[in-house]
This record gives sequence, C-alpha cells and structure tokens, in this order.
Amino acid sequence: MNSNESNKGDLSRRAAIAAGLAPLVVPRHVLGGTGYQAPSDKLRIAAVGLGGMGPGYVGACRDEAIIALCDLDHIFAAKAFQSYPSARTYKDFRQMFDKEHNNFDALIVATPDHWHSHLVLAALAMDKHVYCAKPITHTIAEARKVKAACLASKRTTKASIQDSRTSYARATTELLLSGAIGPIHEVHIWTGTFGSGGGFARPEAQTPPEGMNWDQWCGPSPARPFNPTYHHGNWRPWWDFGTGTVGDFGCHTLQMFHDELEMGTPDWIAGIGCQSFEPGPKSVNNSECMSTANTIQWHIPARGKHPALMAYFYDGGLAPPRPESMPVDVAMPGNGIMFVGEKGVQISAYYGGNPWAAFVANPTKEQMPRGLPGGYLLPESKFKDFKQPPATLERCEKPDHYKEWVRMCKAGKKSITPIEFACGLTEFALLGTLALRRHGMPTPPPPGAAGGRGGGFGGGRGNTVLAWDYKTMKITNDAIANGLVDTPYRKEWDYKV
Repeated sequence: MNSNESNKGDLSRRAAIAAGLAPLVVPRHVLGGTGYQAPSDKLRIAAVGLGGMGPGYVGACRDEAIIALCDLDHIFAAKAFQSYPSARTYKDFRQMFDKEHNNFDALIVATPDHWHSHLVLAALAMDKHVYCAKPITHTIAEARKVKAACLASKRTTKASIQDSRTSYARATTELLLSGAIGPIHEVHIWTGTFGSGGGFARPEAQTPPEGMNWDQWCGPSPARPFNPTYHHGNWRPWWDFGTGTVGDFGCHTLQMFHDELEMGTPDWIAGIGCQSFEPGPKSVNNSECMSTANTIQWHIPARGKHPALMAYFYDGGLAPPRPESMPVDVAMPGNGIMFVGEKGVQISAYYGGNPWAAFVANPTKEQMPRGLPGGYLLPESKFKDFKQPPATLERCEKPDHYKEWVRMCKAGKKSITPIEFACGLTEFALLGTLALRRHGMPTPPPPGAAGGRGGGFGGGRGNTVLAWDYKTMKITNDAIANGLVDTPYRKEWDYKV
C-alpha cells in the first residue's frame, strides 16, 4: 500500500465475504491474495489492540508464532510490543493486513467495541481464524452481519468469554436444566458496581499521544476531541465507542442460560438510568454516556414448553429484591444470577457456580456454606436433600480457554464458544444497551403539556417501552430508538455497500 492509499483508507466496497454481506476495510488486493495457508506446528497469529485486554489474549497464545502486532498508540502498547521482539509492529491495521496477509493464520481482535465488526469481517474475508473480545459488535445490525459471515466461513472463531463452559458455569446450567425449580418466569442479573462508572460530562479536549492518529481511533464512530478518559481504558460507558455495563458483562452470564432457556429474542425492552449531577445545580447530560446506575427489562414471550419470561439487569450497586423465602441471616450476594421458577428460586454466582464459591469448580464445604456447586436453592427446607446433577455438558476449564481455540484452529474444527454463538448473546445484550441509550435522550413534552419540575415534562428523559421485531430488525414504535439499531458510520470509514 502506498502512502496515499494508506492516508485515504482504501476501503474495499466491492469485495464481499462468502455470505454476500459487508465489504471490508482492507485493500482490494489483500482480498484477492494467494488463499488460506493451513497452520503447521505453530499457529501464526496477528493481533490488533495491545493497550488493554490484548496483552492478556496474546500472552495466553505466546507458545504460538506471534507474527505481527498493531496498536494506534505505540507508547501505551510499548510493553506488550517488547514482549515479542520478533513480531513486526504497526499503527494501522490496514497496513498490517496489506503487508502480512500471507504471513499469519489467525487474528486476535482486542480493540474497543466500535471496531470489532470491521476487524472480524476483514479477517474472515481474508480466510483467517478469529478470536474476538466481547461484545462481538457495537450494534445489532453488525451482530447479524458477523454471525452470517461466521456461518459462511470454514475458519475457527472464538468469543472471549473465558468462564464459559467451565465446570462452575456448567454446574449452574446443569442445575437449572434439572427442572428443580420448575419453569422459569424471571431471571435477575446484577453486577454490583461497575469499575469505569458512568454519568460523565464530556471532558475537555487534550493533545493525543505523540504519533497517534486519534481520528483513526474514533474510526467509524463520530469524531470528538481526544481525552485520556476515552483512550486509556475508560471508553466503555461512552455510547459512541462502548456498549455500557450490559454490553461488557452480558455475554459473561447469558452464556449459561440464554440458549438453554430458548430465550431467543424479546418482544419489548425498557431501560432506566439514574440522573447524575455535577456539584451545583447543573445536571450532567448523559445522552452520550451511560448513567452511574441502570436497570433493564426484556420481555420474552411464551415459546414451546417455556412460559413468558421477564429478564432484568442491574448495575451500579443496584440489585433485585431478595426472595421472601431467603433466611434473614443470609445476605444477597454482591453480584449474581437469580432464576425464579414455579417451584422455587436458584441463586448462582454471576459467572456460574455457587454464589459463595465463585470461580471454584469443586467447592469444599468451607467454601460453600450453603447450596450446591451450581447454585443455592430456595426454600432451603424444600431442597435440603436435593443433589447437584451429574456433569454431562462439555467443559473447557478457564486455563484451557485460549489453548482450546488454538487446538481447534489447527484441527479445522469449531471452538466450544464460536463467535456466531456469542452473536446471539451480543444482540440480546445490545437491545439493553439500546434501551438505555434511548432513555438517556431528551424527549420533547407533548403539545400543550404543563412544564416545570412538578409537571413531569420539560425535555427530560423518556421512559419508553420499545417494541422489537426480530425478523425485520426494527424497533416498531420509536423512530429514534430504531435509528440506533444500525448507526451510520463516518463516510471515510463506511464499509457498507
């Protein structure tokens, strides 16, 4: 690629993936390369995003051949680069793809959310294996495109859900599937306090790190002035770049029960976020940023043997009401999952397992003062003799998470958590993101409505219930919310036909 091509971002609009979907953000001649080269003894890996989670992803594959690494900020990524002295380094992934497309077999994607789909689609078009951070995409429309591309590809993909398929996660699924608490009517998910917070006002403009192309970091999302609030790991609550707490953590817990309960897709969702305040009388406008504490509701209609289901998500320290059957000397866990069935309640750790023995595959009695390896059943008197079901589901323990991907790449088989599986979880979570985004947008008062603090109007936040049509991929009762299903890209980064 010459410098002019690089500067203009030679976005290939005609080359399509096998599914006949989105053209890719890569040079045309890359897509017409020499074809896929089968892995030998070592998988040849390239990676994009080495300043945040990327070093962990790549480090877990360090026994393979790390060929090329790309990050816009070479200062921030310097330590990661130094760990792989033989790897060639780049600032622009397009240049890396141009020069290295015949030299690597697999791509690791560890960028902020708004770049995920571009890189996954580009890798699949180049016939590469892919490992991608979750959520898999930034928008619902992207999730549909990525899923179709994965299903059309013969390469191995894997979603970065490290606790998925572990013994503790599977124990929760197996306990749920035992039918002990009967058909499920409610699922409550709560995360505790989210580390990067929300409710921020837009920060002041600062100078990007030396040599960093900040416009490219913004990429397909709207451009805004640089501030380290975004770049150094705190982009998650900003809707232009991240997907909030529910996008970040949703896949980590949905992986245990979304498919097993045949949750599919909701027919309506609603989201509510608290209003934060700066010191003084001025309220913070959160229309572009997640609030500090939020709740989301998804309504899933009756399907097959399953009754209608309400799913709830809480963050920022919020939690569901404790069950009436819970003993008064038992505190609700700081985070977790609660399934409410016709015959009882199951409370499990957020990532699976017993709520007092998180991340423990086979907890001891001391680690698990109450309940079973898969969760805590209520009422206690009813389930005192109930035993944990036998382990029947396929497992992949956490230390083997990355190695399993490498093995499956070499064998030409699907991983235990392929990206297309995570696309369903991502879409479900992103409907929650969409509801929170819509809630944060000012809503004009109805014509003739009384204003003022007591009137309930005045351009404040709406509390709209959003009707969702899965087949048409549309919010059918709110044009503003529908516009968030497939948000436009900036022209220079738009890879759509």
